[in-house]
Amino acid sequence: MKHILVVSLVAALGGCASALPQKPVPGEAIDFALPVWASSQPHSFTDDVGHIVVLDAWASWCEPCKAELPQLDKLARQWATQGVRVYAASIDTDAEAVQPYLMAMHIDLPILLDPGGAMLTRMLGLQNMPTTWVFDKEGHLVLTQQGNAAAVAEKVNAMLSRPDRL
Repeated sequence: MKHILVVSLVAALGGCASALPQKPVPGEAIDFALPVWASSQPHSFTDDVGHIVVLDAWASWCEPCKAELPQLDKLARQWATQGVRVYAASIDTDAEAVQPYLMAMHIDLPILLDPGGAMLTRMLGLQNMPTTWVFDKEGHLVLTQQGNAAAVAEKVNAMLSRPDRL
């Protein structure tokens, strides 16, 4: 009986460990895809190599997201001519909540879908909302920031001012 209990406990703990968020491996480019809202066509982040990428996780029910997403939308317009790509990934489980939110907030960013945040949790260690990640031109993660668009802007602007270090 004790052996069965130990085996069950080890199996249960093993299952818990696999559910913990992973962190990107330093030096490795992030390689995953999320569906684009409205079209459901996949967007692969390998298509963004050669560009600085900003990826924001948000949800229609997230109060801090209501402040951050419009700031990132404004920054995206400022950076557009400099080749920075900004995406907003909704973790809403109900895709019907996305359009009214975007219309009310006047957001023009490309919207990706990750219902429940499973992919972002697995690939980038998403834990809190909102979270924004910045990737260099080679696809390497250079910043993870929770709820601070100003810090994201500072990092991206620093990268743009030093093109030899992208």
